[in-house]
Amino acid sequence: MAAPLPVTPRLITFDTYGTLIDWDSGLRAYIGKFLAAKGARLDVRTFYERWYYGHALPAVSGPFKIYRRLLEHTMAAALAEVGVPADPKELSALGDVMAEAEPFADAVAVLNELRHHVPLATISNSQRDIIQSSAKKLGDPFTYVFTGEVVEAYKPDPALFELVLDRAGVQPHEAVHVAQSQYVDLPRSVPMGIPTVWINRQGQQREPETPAPTAELPDLRGLPSLLGYPHRNGSQL
Repeated sequence: MAAPLPVTPRLITFDTYGTLIDWDSGLRAYIGKFLAAKGARLDVRTFYERWYYGHALPAVSGPFKIYRRLLEHTMAAALAEVGVPADPKELSALGDVMAEAEPFADAVAVLNELRHHVPLATISNSQRDIIQSSAKKLGDPFTYVFTGEVVEAYKPDPALFELVLDRAGVQPHEAVHVAQSQYVDLPRSVPMGIPTVWINRQGQQREPETPAPTAELPDLRGLPSLLGYPHRNGSQL
Protein backbone atom coordinates (compact mmCIF):
# COMPACT_ATOMS: atom_id res chain seq x y z
CA MET A 1 0.00 0.00 0.00
CA ALA A 2 1.28 3.47 -0.87
CA ALA A 3 2.41 5.70 1.98
CA PRO A 4 -0.08 8.42 2.97
CA LEU A 5 0.64 12.03 2.19
CA PRO A 6 2.50 13.77 5.02
CA VAL A 7 0.60 16.49 6.87
CA THR A 8 3.47 18.88 6.16
CA PRO A 9 5.92 17.66 3.48
CA ARG A 10 9.54 18.57 4.06
CA LEU A 11 10.46 18.06 0.40
CA ILE A 12 8.64 17.66 -2.91
CA THR A 13 10.54 15.89 -5.67
CA PHE A 14 9.50 16.06 -9.31
CA ASP A 15 10.11 14.11 -12.44
CA THR A 16 10.64 16.80 -15.10
CA TYR A 17 10.03 15.46 -18.61
CA GLY A 18 6.41 14.52 -19.14
CA THR A 19 5.45 15.92 -15.74
CA LEU A 20 6.63 19.54 -15.98
CA ILE A 21 8.06 19.77 -19.50
CA ASP A 22 6.18 18.68 -22.63
CA TRP A 23 9.14 17.08 -24.34
CA ASP A 24 7.00 14.45 -26.11
CA SER A 25 5.46 17.08 -28.39
CA GLY A 26 8.82 18.60 -29.28
CA LEU A 27 10.43 15.23 -29.87
CA ARG A 28 7.57 13.95 -32.04
CA ALA A 29 7.78 17.11 -34.15
CA TYR A 30 11.52 16.62 -34.62
CA ILE A 31 11.07 12.95 -35.51
CA GLY A 32 8.39 13.87 -38.04
CA LYS A 33 10.73 16.29 -39.79
CA PHE A 34 13.60 13.79 -39.68
CA LEU A 35 11.49 11.01 -41.21
CA ALA A 36 10.20 13.35 -43.91
CA ALA A 37 13.75 14.38 -44.80
CA LYS A 38 14.64 10.69 -45.15
CA GLY A 39 11.62 10.08 -47.37
CA ALA A 40 10.16 7.63 -44.83
CA ARG A 41 6.38 7.35 -44.80
CA LEU A 42 5.82 6.26 -41.22
CA ASP A 43 3.20 7.22 -38.67
CA VAL A 44 5.11 9.41 -36.25
CA ARG A 45 3.13 8.47 -33.14
CA THR A 46 3.45 4.75 -33.84
CA PHE A 47 7.18 5.05 -34.47
CA TYR A 48 7.64 7.22 -31.37
CA GLU A 49 5.99 4.58 -29.19
CA ARG A 50 8.08 1.85 -30.83
CA TRP A 51 11.24 3.80 -30.04
CA TYR A 52 10.23 4.67 -26.48
CA TYR A 53 8.87 1.33 -25.29
CA GLY A 54 11.12 -0.88 -27.39
CA HIS A 55 14.43 0.95 -27.02
CA ALA A 56 14.60 4.02 -24.76
CA LEU A 57 12.75 2.57 -21.79
CA PRO A 58 14.80 -0.67 -21.65
CA ALA A 59 18.01 1.35 -22.11
CA VAL A 60 17.60 3.32 -18.87
CA SER A 61 17.86 0.05 -16.94
CA GLY A 62 20.88 -1.14 -18.92
CA PRO A 63 24.56 -0.20 -18.68
CA PHE A 64 24.91 3.52 -17.98
CA LYS A 65 25.33 5.79 -20.97
CA ILE A 66 25.24 9.59 -20.87
CA TYR A 67 21.72 10.66 -21.80
CA ARG A 68 22.49 12.43 -25.06
CA ARG A 69 24.24 9.28 -26.28
CA LEU A 70 21.38 7.12 -25.02
CA LEU A 71 18.92 9.16 -27.09
CA GLU A 72 21.09 8.98 -30.20
CA HIS A 73 21.82 5.27 -30.02
CA THR A 74 18.30 4.12 -29.15
CA MET A 75 16.76 6.28 -31.87
CA ALA A 76 19.25 4.97 -34.44
CA ALA A 77 18.36 1.40 -33.42
CA ALA A 78 14.63 2.09 -33.73
CA LEU A 79 15.12 3.67 -37.15
CA ALA A 80 17.18 0.69 -38.32
CA GLU A 81 14.30 -1.62 -37.37
CA VAL A 82 12.01 0.21 -39.82
CA GLY A 83 14.63 0.43 -42.56
CA VAL A 84 15.65 4.06 -42.09
CA PRO A 85 19.44 4.29 -41.86
CA ALA A 86 20.82 6.95 -39.55
CA ASP A 87 24.19 7.47 -37.97
CA PRO A 88 23.96 8.49 -34.29
CA LYS A 89 25.76 11.71 -35.25
CA GLU A 90 22.74 12.64 -37.39
CA LEU A 91 20.66 12.44 -34.24
CA SER A 92 22.87 14.62 -32.07
CA ALA A 93 20.16 17.29 -31.87
CA LEU A 94 17.86 15.04 -29.82
CA GLY A 95 19.31 16.27 -26.53
CA ASP A 96 18.84 19.87 -27.68
CA VAL A 97 15.21 19.14 -28.57
CA MET A 98 14.73 17.91 -25.01
CA ALA A 99 16.44 20.98 -23.55
CA GLU A 100 14.38 23.36 -25.68
CA ALA A 101 10.98 21.76 -24.98
CA GLU A 102 8.44 24.04 -23.32
CA PRO A 103 6.74 23.62 -19.93
CA PHE A 104 3.16 22.44 -19.71
CA ALA A 105 0.76 25.36 -19.25
CA ASP A 106 0.18 24.59 -15.56
CA ALA A 107 3.78 23.92 -14.50
CA VAL A 108 5.32 27.35 -13.82
CA ALA A 109 2.45 28.68 -11.72
CA VAL A 110 2.18 25.52 -9.61
CA LEU A 111 5.92 25.36 -8.96
CA ASN A 112 5.99 29.04 -8.05
CA GLU A 113 3.17 28.45 -5.58
CA LEU A 114 4.77 25.42 -3.96
CA ARG A 115 8.26 26.88 -3.66
CA HIS A 116 6.92 29.38 -1.13
CA HIS A 117 5.93 26.53 1.20
CA VAL A 118 8.52 23.76 0.84
CA PRO A 119 11.86 22.99 -0.87
CA LEU A 120 11.46 21.50 -4.34
CA ALA A 121 13.75 19.10 -6.18
CA THR A 122 13.94 17.48 -9.57
CA ILE A 123 15.43 14.03 -10.11
CA SER A 124 15.64 13.48 -13.82
CA ASN A 125 16.64 10.88 -16.36
CA SER A 126 18.55 13.44 -18.39
CA GLN A 127 21.87 15.23 -17.96
CA ARG A 128 23.04 18.46 -16.40
CA ASP A 129 23.16 20.74 -19.45
CA ILE A 130 19.68 19.60 -20.52
CA ILE A 131 18.05 20.05 -17.11
CA GLN A 132 19.65 23.48 -16.62
CA SER A 133 17.83 24.78 -19.69
CA SER A 134 14.54 23.24 -18.58
CA ALA A 135 14.86 24.55 -15.01
CA LYS A 136 15.33 28.05 -16.37
CA LYS A 137 12.15 27.73 -18.43
CA LEU A 138 10.37 26.65 -15.24
CA GLY A 139 11.56 29.72 -13.32
CA ASP A 140 14.45 28.01 -11.47
CA PRO A 141 12.21 26.77 -8.64
CA PHE A 142 14.40 23.89 -7.43
CA THR A 143 16.56 23.76 -4.33
CA TYR A 144 18.02 20.44 -5.53
CA VAL A 145 18.67 19.34 -9.12
CA PHE A 146 20.04 15.86 -9.79
CA THR A 147 20.32 13.93 -13.04
CA GLY A 148 21.35 10.40 -13.88
CA GLU A 149 24.92 11.35 -14.73
CA VAL A 150 25.54 12.28 -11.05
CA VAL A 151 24.98 8.70 -9.87
CA GLU A 152 25.58 7.00 -13.24
CA ALA A 153 22.17 5.38 -13.07
CA TYR A 154 18.67 6.23 -14.21
CA LYS A 155 15.29 5.73 -12.58
CA PRO A 156 13.90 3.20 -11.71
CA ASP A 157 17.27 2.58 -10.06
CA PRO A 158 16.95 3.90 -6.48
CA ALA A 159 20.16 5.98 -6.59
CA LEU A 160 18.59 9.32 -7.56
CA PHE A 161 15.86 8.95 -4.94
CA GLU A 162 18.37 8.02 -2.26
CA LEU A 163 20.65 10.91 -3.19
CA VAL A 164 18.02 13.63 -3.00
CA LEU A 165 16.60 12.35 0.29
CA ASP A 166 20.09 12.24 1.77
CA ARG A 167 21.05 15.72 0.58
CA ALA A 168 17.77 17.18 1.85
CA GLY A 169 18.05 15.33 5.14
CA VAL A 170 14.53 13.89 5.03
CA GLN A 171 13.04 10.44 5.46
CA PRO A 172 11.00 8.86 2.65
CA HIS A 173 7.68 9.37 4.45
CA GLU A 174 8.45 13.08 4.93
CA ALA A 175 8.73 13.71 1.18
CA VAL A 176 6.31 13.63 -1.75
CA HIS A 177 7.29 12.48 -5.23
CA VAL A 178 5.32 13.88 -8.18
CA ALA A 179 5.69 12.11 -11.52
CA GLN A 180 3.95 11.01 -14.70
CA SER A 181 5.82 7.79 -15.43
CA GLN A 182 4.34 4.53 -14.26
CA TYR A 183 7.40 2.82 -15.72
CA VAL A 184 10.40 4.54 -14.09
CA ASP A 185 9.00 6.55 -11.16
CA LEU A 186 6.10 4.74 -9.48
CA PRO A 187 7.88 1.34 -9.45
CA ARG A 188 10.63 2.85 -7.31
CA SER A 189 9.15 5.69 -5.23
CA VAL A 190 6.13 3.72 -3.97
CA PRO A 191 8.10 0.67 -2.70
CA MET A 192 10.60 3.04 -1.06
CA GLY A 193 7.79 4.43 1.09
CA ILE A 194 7.74 7.84 -0.58
CA PRO A 195 4.19 9.20 -0.86
CA THR A 196 3.68 9.53 -4.59
CA VAL A 197 1.32 11.61 -6.73
CA TRP A 198 0.82 10.29 -10.24
CA ILE A 199 0.25 13.08 -12.77
CA ASN A 200 -1.60 11.03 -15.37
CA ARG A 201 -1.66 13.56 -18.20
CA GLN A 202 -2.23 10.90 -20.86
CA GLY A 203 -5.13 9.19 -19.11
CA GLN A 204 -3.24 5.89 -19.02
CA GLN A 205 -4.51 2.71 -17.46
CA ARG A 206 -2.11 1.64 -14.72
CA GLU A 207 -0.33 -1.58 -15.60
CA PRO A 208 -1.03 -4.50 -13.21
CA GLU A 209 2.61 -4.64 -12.13
CA THR A 210 2.81 -0.90 -11.40
CA PRO A 211 2.26 -0.14 -7.71
CA ALA A 212 -0.65 2.15 -6.90
CA PRO A 213 0.32 5.74 -6.09
CA THR A 214 -0.90 7.61 -3.03
CA ALA A 215 -2.96 9.92 -5.26
CA GLU A 216 -3.63 10.52 -8.95
CA LEU A 217 -4.28 13.82 -10.73
CA PRO A 218 -4.87 14.59 -14.43
CA ASP A 219 -2.48 17.57 -14.28
CA LEU A 220 -0.67 19.75 -11.75
CA ARG A 221 -3.40 22.28 -11.01
CA GLY A 222 -4.84 20.39 -8.07
CA LEU A 223 -1.48 19.61 -6.47
CA PRO A 224 -1.18 22.54 -4.01
CA SER A 225 -4.65 21.88 -2.62
CA LEU A 226 -4.01 18.15 -2.42
CA LEU A 227 -0.90 18.83 -0.34
CA GLY A 228 -2.75 21.24 1.93
CA TYR A 229 -1.27 24.50 0.69
CA PRO A 230 -3.77 27.36 0.38
CA HIS A 231 -3.27 29.65 -2.58
CA ARG A 232 -1.56 32.88 -1.69
CA ASN A 233 -3.46 36.08 -2.35
CA GLY A 234 -3.42 36.88 -6.05
CA SER A 235 -1.94 33.58 -7.17
CA GLN A 236 -3.39 32.09 -10.34
CA LEU A 237 -3.19 28.38 -10.99
